[in-house]
Formats: sequence, C-alpha cells, structure tokens
Amino acid sequence: MAKKALSVLTGVPRIYLAFLPLIVLAGCASVPQGTITEKLRIISGEEYVVHTAETGDTWAGLADTYLKDKSKDWLIADFNKTGEVMPGQQIVIPLVHPNPVGVYPSGYQSVTILCYHRFGPNKSRMVITPEDFETQMAYLQKNGYRVIPLSSIHSFLKGEAALPQRAVVITIDDGYRSSYKFAYPILKKYNFPATLFIYSDFIGSGDALGWNEIKEMVRSDLVDIQPHSKTHASMTKRWADESAEAYRHRVAEEIRIPGQQMKKMLGLPLHTFAYPFGDANEFLVSQLKSAGYKAGVTVQAGGNPSFAYPFRLRRTMIYGDRDMGAFIRSLRVFTPENLK
Repeated sequence: MAKKALSVLTGVPRIYLAFLPLIVLAGCASVPQGTITEKLRIISGEEYVVHTAETGDTWAGLADTYLKDKSKDWLIADFNKTGEVMPGQQIVIPLVHPNPVGVYPSGYQSVTILCYHRFGPNKSRMVITPEDFETQMAYLQKNGYRVIPLSSIHSFLKGEAALPQRAVVITIDDGYRSSYKFAYPILKKYNFPATLFIYSDFIGSGDALGWNEIKEMVRSDLVDIQPHSKTHASMTKRWADESAEAYRHRVAEEIRIPGQQMKKMLGLPLHTFAYPFGDANEFLVSQLKSAGYKAGVTVQAGGNPSFAYPFRLRRTMIYGDRDMGAFIRSLRVFTPENLK
C-alpha cells in the first residue's frame, strides 16, 4: 500500500520526500476503507492528503475542500513549492503543518512588520508618496510575499499555527488622514490587510482621521485599528515633577482610554499596542499584560521569528527618502543559520 501511495508523489519537492514515506506508512495503518479512490486520484491519511489535480483546481479551492478554509491556500502552495496548480500534478495537502514554528537546520522563518506614518505627493523622511507605496505593494505581490493581518502573528508566536513562509505585516502609525486618502485605496487594490495604530487624542483633529473614515476602513475587513496610546507621550520615564503614583496613573490612562474608545466606537478586539516612539520597559509591559493585550510593537528594525518576545516585536520603519533597494532589504523573512 505504501508503494502505491508513493507512486503518485512524482513532482513533490525533494525536501518532503524524506519524511513522506513515514507519513504514508503511518496514514495507511489507520486509513479507513475508501480513502484511496479507484484511480488513485486522492490518497488520504490522518495528517495529509495527496490529491491529483484536475482542470480548474486552485489553491483556494483545494484549501476550501480539504482544510475548510480558503485563506489557507498559501499553506498548500508553500508546502508544494510551486506557483500554480497544473492538471495531473500530485498535490500534497498537509492537514497538520509539519513545522508551525518555522525553525529549520538552515535557519528560521521570521515575519517582517512594516511601519508607515504619512502619505502624500511631497516625499520626505516620514512621508511616502502614493506612487512609491504602490510600487512597494506591487513588489510584494509580484515576488510571492504574503501580506497577513497582524492578529495572525499571535498564534505563530505560541507555536500553535504556521504562517506563510514569506509573511509580511503592514502597519500605519498615528492616524493621519493621508492613510485614508492615499494608502487605503492602494491596500484595497491589492487586497492587503493593514493595522492602523492610532493615538486617541489625535482622532478628529487637524489632519487626523475622523471616526467616519475609520469606520469605513474597518467595514472593508482589510483594516484593523489598535491603540497607540492616548496622547503619544513616551511612557518609559517619569516626568521631572511626577511622583511614582502619578506616573503609574498616567501610564494606566494612556493604555485604558484609547482601548475603551476603540472598543466602544468600533467593537474590535484589542490585541496589540504600539509603544509611542517604540519605547518600552518592564513596567509598561506588565501593564499591557494586565490590560489583556497579547503583544506590543516597537520600531526596532528586523524580523520576528516564532520565538520572539511578543511584547517587544520588531517593526521596520519605511522612510520616504529611501529608494526601492532599501525597501527590498527590509523584507527579512528568513534568517540563515550562518547569519544568526
């Protein structure tokens, strides 16, 4: 039975052939009658399915059929190391991901969290032009990067769920109206999710987003809103004339008030807090944990492996005065063993 199962694995990447015989043997021991079709089009076990592709099969369709979740199309595509489904191709569908933490002998997977601030026609260090932003998004799409919601990273950090091998997260800080005017239409064009970290005192003032614009973006199911404090003041140090009690109260308010407002106005779950200026200390982390947050993000550049500390996640700032080469170099989705 194992020989028959293996005979349909022509074309499966060599990296998986080393352990697939063991999976097949284990699966055959418990496969009920009828799980191997007469034409050997489908072979299934407890941890995998081998599917011989037919005309019209897609990654999303296979994910919907076997994993009951179209959004996991990346899992099947990544596992088979191929860009498209071809009729007659043997597709191995992992029902249980063999390596959810993304750690390999050659190195480890990491997730790049990009951090933007403002968008507009006149570029500067903190302002990205719409043209440059679209060029960056097009590069991600064309080169096999998968933009995922920030909320997806929490299960990855617990070792509970795998992420795409070239996973990237988009975040936008502060809450400037330009994120709605310029970035949001481009995100919709590419169907890319993003998280906006907004400090609540800024909403509705000057060139900031208003609640109506925020609600519109949230209704798209592409944009998540999370707190960036109340006033955007650094919370890691006491002010010169501030008592210890006053400092603790100030930090508590900076965390509590924006969360309250966002839950009331948007009904979204709170999961990640963006530290103003990326500054964090152990007291601040303890307060976030007490408030029920799962993570905190800094502005320290780099990728985030599955063993990253959730309350000091790295984010890479994307500056408007740097070229496309700098953007490409910021996409750190794998760290080789020899570079650790």
